[in-house]
Amino acid sequence: MLYSVMSQEESWRDALTSALARAHAVNFRAPVLIQGEAPEIDAVIWPILEHFTPNQRIVWAGSPSSTPPTLPAQLETLEAARFQTRLGQEMDCLVFDARCGFHADAFAALTGTVRGGGAVLLLTPPAPRWPSFDDPDYQRILAYPLTHQDVDGHYLRHLQGRLDNARGWLRVSFGANAKPVIRETHTGPDIQSNTCRGAVHQSTVITALRTLSAGQQDALVISADRGRGKSAALGVAAAHRIAEQAETILVTAPSFAAAANLFKHAEMTATELGLDQERLKQRLLFIAPDDLLQRLPTAEMLLVDEAAAIPTPILASLLEHYPTVVFATTIHGYEGTGQGFPLRVFPLLDKRRPGWRHMTMSQPMRWSQGDPLEAFINDALLLNQYQPAPLPTTWNENELRFERLDGESLLCSPQRLSEIFQLLTLAHYRTTPDDLRTLLDSPGLDVFASTVQGRVLGAVLLSHERPFTEPPLIDAIWLGARRPRGHLLQQLFAQQMGVRKALQRPMARVIRIAVHPERQGRGVGLWMLQALKKILIQTDCCLIGASFGASDSLLQFWEQAGYRLLRLGGKRDHVAGAYAACVATSLNSEGEALISQAHDRFVRRSAFDSRHIFAHEPWILSQLPISAQNALQAQEIELLQLFVEGGRPYENVEDLLQILSAYAELTHLGEKAARLWRAKVQQQQDWSEVARLTGLSGRKQIIAQLRECARVLLASLETAGTPAG
Repeated sequence: MLYSVMSQEESWRDALTSALARAHAVNFRAPVLIQGEAPEIDAVIWPILEHFTPNQRIVWAGSPSSTPPTLPAQLETLEAARFQTRLGQEMDCLVFDARCGFHADAFAALTGTVRGGGAVLLLTPPAPRWPSFDDPDYQRILAYPLTHQDVDGHYLRHLQGRLDNARGWLRVSFGANAKPVIRETHTGPDIQSNTCRGAVHQSTVITALRTLSAGQQDALVISADRGRGKSAALGVAAAHRIAEQAETILVTAPSFAAAANLFKHAEMTATELGLDQERLKQRLLFIAPDDLLQRLPTAEMLLVDEAAAIPTPILASLLEHYPTVVFATTIHGYEGTGQGFPLRVFPLLDKRRPGWRHMTMSQPMRWSQGDPLEAFINDALLLNQYQPAPLPTTWNENELRFERLDGESLLCSPQRLSEIFQLLTLAHYRTTPDDLRTLLDSPGLDVFASTVQGRVLGAVLLSHERPFTEPPLIDAIWLGARRPRGHLLQQLFAQQMGVRKALQRPMARVIRIAVHPERQGRGVGLWMLQALKKILIQTDCCLIGASFGASDSLLQFWEQAGYRLLRLGGKRDHVAGAYAACVATSLNSEGEALISQAHDRFVRRSAFDSRHIFAHEPWILSQLPISAQNALQAQEIELLQLFVEGGRPYENVEDLLQILSAYAELTHLGEKAARLWRAKVQQQQDWSEVARLTGLSGRKQIIAQLRECARVLLASLETAGTPAG
């Protein structure tokens, strides 16, 4: 690697000016790494920002440790966690303050909004101290009661190592006298000479968009990394179609901000074409996804930007209604597509739009090919598109290995780390840059890999859930007053299945399971789960569970592995559009007792669910074990009491409220309360209709009244001496 160190005569200001000028000349972004203590960074960062003109946009992700007397007028501050609000927009300078936490999803997404010729300033503690730094972002991956002291800093070591080897960065550190020391790593001449801006590739996509047959059963998918001009292509093509064919084109996206660039380029193109802006506004309309589903206005074409962030059922419904649809999506983005969008949407298109087309935009538009910042991000966050290498052609089962890999061993084996992470990316649509940090840093996570002749065949991520020991906390969780971070399985058992003892038992949860594409459907996943059970049965863990978006094939897979279905959620998942399923298998008698109790609750619940939630889902109905038992059990009365006290949501006990109706006289309620009970509990009318019938303001007030009704009815049972079952 080639470094140059600035002489003492050449100031860091001159170095920055030179770096920005060189970046602008070849349409690159200038990546600048500033590592030091807060006063040292403050001494250079504010003068750096003065370099930018008032019409250039600066976004500071994080919170400045101090502010100068006069802030740059164009400076915007942003919490990294709110990075979605800037998607689809452009900026000239990003200050990413890792001292406020290195949020990997935010870093990947926000850097993609910086134009060529702009700058990305990464601020961190001094390099030797960064891996042991108490990163505020740890709070997102630490389960209760773990603290930053339980984290070994493998991820930050990984980042620092990749930064040390990254080309094209200007590096600012500080010597013993606190004066800036400037180093620059050079890019190769082949990269510096590449000034292609990708217009040819974008024009091909624009042509395809302009020639789509409006009103016909046609669909186009556009995939691109950030900065490829995807949204711009949509806007340019939309303006042309409106000018030439007077079409009405609808646009939807997770937010209007995500589609802002589309409308910006549509307006610019309309001006070039002489198309009246008012006419453009009448014909190019943004409608939020949920509103669009409600209204379904007529249009010749529908453009869906950032489609991977929209739930699959919504996309399916839009395909049903609109004949000509364009889905545009980011290959690596905040929504965690990885290559996940194809996993859930391409089969839908195959079924409903035979002959649909897929175009990938690989040539960057906001910057030139070979941009050093993009190369670093793809390398450090493992975002390079991945095609798994072929497995050995000959091997036998005796060569299979199943081993646990900790963060240290993964860090020391970059190839193994990359193979496992990319396998997870291929297998699950929700894999995001953040997951790499979880993989390396989460102290409650185990990574298991199945290998053959040194190649990764499959992987399992396992989360350990330690038992709660403090009685006040256990009571608070049981009453619904506390929900500590992590411990998903234990809290599902307690809150959703009514099994209090689960909070005091150690459990393990399978977070991800992935198999190499060449061996999928060949029993590798089942073999890994069996191997995992053999390992965990020797520990104090009482059961293994998993929670996932249910499908017929997945439920069959887990049943084959010996796991029992214990719960099906009543609402579809926001992204996958699937009902959440929970399954578990026991490791000892304690685990079997917990599973048995949870299954009893599932059986009772299934009678209600089969009538009211899954009545039109035959594949789910076949999974439901219906109970003939009607009398309320003592445990169920306790759950109803928790509902009365506010410790359980309505949806958790709506089946029990119906059973309560069969045993308690509604005359105890009074006329208005009885009308409310009949409308919601017995007739299952929706919230708005119940509010209209009763004069209540909405869901919150209705539930408050239902809690009081349940209190009265339970008291009447106790007074009458009605026996529990």
